[in-house]
Amino acid sequence: MLYMKEMRAKVIAECTLKESAAINQILGRRWHALSREEQAKYYELARKERQLHMQLYPGWSARDNYGKKKRRSREKHQESNTDNSLHYS
Repeated sequence: MLYMKEMRAKVIAECTLKESAAINQILGRRWHALSREEQAKYYELARKERQLHMQLYPGWSARDNYGKKKRRSREKHQESNTDNSLHYS
């Protein structure tokens, strides 16, 4: 992710593509073309970012952030349907 974040602007400037999928494909090819030493630099940066995040947000969990959208209750949904039916009578 850090490599993509750093290189995305350069790739966009070099080519006329605006589609995210095409840009990601180019970035992926460039990532795989890097030597292990060059990739290691980004892995080390990611490790440092991860440690910093763990210090700033010690109780944070990605799992806790998924599924937070509350579903509307069936009663509320039915109430809104009955309200709408009155307007169309």
